[in-house]
Amino acid sequence: SYIGENRDVADPWYTGNFDVTYRDVDAGCRGLLAELEK
Repeated sequence: SYIGENRDVADPWYTGNFDVTYRDVDAGCRGLLAELEK
């Protein structure tokens, strides 16, 4: 995990909450980018 959490990305199909999914994906992308920049 690039963000230090061991869980799935929130699925808006089930949660109906796209904001949570966006935050999950954004955090993962930022974590991956930080890892690649090392």
